[in-house]
Amino acid sequence: MTLALRYVAHSEVGLVRKNNQDSAYTSPTMLIVADGMGGAAAGDLASAVAVRELRAADAPRSGELMLDTLSTAIDAASEVISDLVESDPRLDGMGSTVCGVMFDGEQLGLANIGDSRAYRYRDGRLTRLTRDHSWVQTLVDEGRITEAEALEHPHRSLILKVINGQPQHQPDLELVDAVAGDRLLVCSDGLCGFVTDDVIAARMDGDRDTVMNALVDLALAEGGQDNITIILADIVEGEPEGATEVLGAAALLDLDNLSEATAPIPDLPKDGTPRPDPASGEVARYAPLARRKASVWVKVTLLVLLPLLAIGAAGWAWYGYTQRQFYVGANEEVLAIFQGIPEPVFNLPLSHVVTTDTTRVADLPLYYQEQVRDTLPADTYQAAEEALATLRIKAEACIAQREQRETATATPSPSVTPTATDTASSVGTAKPTGPTTSATATPTATPTPSDTSTPAAPTEC
Repeated sequence: MTLALRYVAHSEVGLVRKNNQDSAYTSPTMLIVADGMGGAAAGDLASAVAVRELRAADAPRSGELMLDTLSTAIDAASEVISDLVESDPRLDGMGSTVCGVMFDGEQLGLANIGDSRAYRYRDGRLTRLTRDHSWVQTLVDEGRITEAEALEHPHRSLILKVINGQPQHQPDLELVDAVAGDRLLVCSDGLCGFVTDDVIAARMDGDRDTVMNALVDLALAEGGQDNITIILADIVEGEPEGATEVLGAAALLDLDNLSEATAPIPDLPKDGTPRPDPASGEVARYAPLARRKASVWVKVTLLVLLPLLAIGAAGWAWYGYTQRQFYVGANEEVLAIFQGIPEPVFNLPLSHVVTTDTTRVADLPLYYQEQVRDTLPADTYQAAEEALATLRIKAEACIAQREQRETATATPSPSVTPTATDTASSVGTAKPTGPTTSATATPTATPTPSDTSTPAAPTEC
């Protein structure tokens, strides 16, 4: 018998945020969660765009075609976000995660980018099907912190890949087997970003509505600090069950005309009267104007002020442009993210530190030290954070290399005090001069690499 999905979904603001930047979409063939980011830069719009494109692509598909469909829809969402940012710089910095599945009755087509998650609960065991594209996840993978510590890490919000209009940000795609009795959980980090997998696993048994309520209560019990979006689905033999619906920001925003949705609203008269018809001013436009004698001081004022105002406006526009730039550089001995441009004008600085890191410049490979001193430009603050995360990894690798070299140097190599005959030999193995009871007459071994004067192979650090 063909397998089917029976599911429930929930999305809410939480206890702290002012609006819901999560979006979700459910159907018998697709379950998707998108978590927008960017705050005032329209994270809700980004997640709604992602869900709109995925919803438009939803149709019965099977096998690899499911992955192709998901990938194409995510690329389309990224292109729309790129166009929106280009048309309105105020939206720069917005992006969205996407996590979810398509279902063909036999397999799951899984897509993930960002730090929303998909889980499978099978035979009492909860398994994470996706890997977070986050800085703290790299630390967990390397065994440097635990999952519980990741929930409290100061950089837990640093996401390395999202849908934000950048072509290099591509999702993970995978086909996953489906078995009757499996339970699927797809959620935003409003749940998994505050609750460990073990605690979630302990609430996964029971009917879907009861489990859904328990998971929402878990997120709220941790303070409800983020939007909470959860999809819970059972794979069963029989008919599908569940509503085909859009939730969260995607259900609230009208995306039929994105240009109108993001365009500034013109000011209306305060008294509520309608605007005058432009045609009604045609007669007045061509009527002769009464001549007025302008005083000399008015003319002089206009001749002086107008050029100054034009220069000031141009200068202010240029300064505003510089303050939308970011770069990674050296703040004394450590790395930092700066806002602005590094070159001063008339000895006036046009940048300031917005984030200071604990990574030392001296711990980087020499090549990257030079790059940092020359500064690494970034189009957005998020791009600067990604560059800083990469440099942090490079520095940690260098520190480990140096510690290994110091350990190797501190370990003495086996050697023998040379005899007179040994001294006479410049290379090769020492030869004994005859029987003796002296320990120094013991034949020496072939020198180890540490005994030779050959320089060590060049290293990156």
